[in-house]
Amino acid sequence: MKIIDQFRVLVVLILGLVALALLTWGIGKIYLELIGQPSQEKTVGQDKEKTNSNIILTLPKTSFWICQAGLFQNEENAQLTKGHMNVLGYKAEVISANPWIVGVGLGHSAEEIKELRELLAAQGISTIPKQIQLPQRSFRVGGNGAELTAAMLTNVNTILGRGITKEVLNQEEQLWAALAGEHPPKDLVGLHEAYNQIRSQTDAQQKNIGLSLFFHFQRIINAYSGK
Repeated sequence: MKIIDQFRVLVVLILGLVALALLTWGIGKIYLELIGQPSQEKTVGQDKEKTNSNIILTLPKTSFWICQAGLFQNEENAQLTKGHMNVLGYKAEVISANPWIVGVGLGHSAEEIKELRELLAAQGISTIPKQIQLPQRSFRVGGNGAELTAAMLTNVNTILGRGITKEVLNQEEQLWAALAGEHPPKDLVGLHEAYNQIRSQTDAQQKNIGLSLFFHFQRIINAYSGK
């Protein structure tokens, strides 16, 4: 009987140790999960903060020159003139409203657009050199792609003030590769495509289509400004 009782005690002891081990393992697992949970929540929070980050962007005042092809009191006539010039191979844009200004070309000075004005005159399109002055602007850039948006707008502002150079064109290409990701903001896609088109042209042709950068630039700023 003593042997049987000892065996029973041994079995109970073993079962107790097994139960204690399982209990300890379960508590340890729960503890580790609780330890890891704040880290995961922190990561998610950081990603959300990055996605919805807000940047106060200040763009210094700048100025540039265009070939002004028309000044209109209604948008319809401005769009007709723009369309006519586009058919002739010139990348015209309507760059203001009420009154509506139709322009083509982008230069750092009146001299830079002189050759383009002569080409236009040869096709019967009369233009005047027009300096566009932009004041310092400050506004909040938020949401997905805020960092890329701020960087690209700054890049365009540099081009408007200093002219189109390989340096700033390459800088935009690097920014896009580093920050755009698989789903860049839709507002930036058109601007990036305008950059790609400019990069594929000769220096003279770049001045012809350069105003498209300002068109997209102003459209994005107006969206953030609620205009």
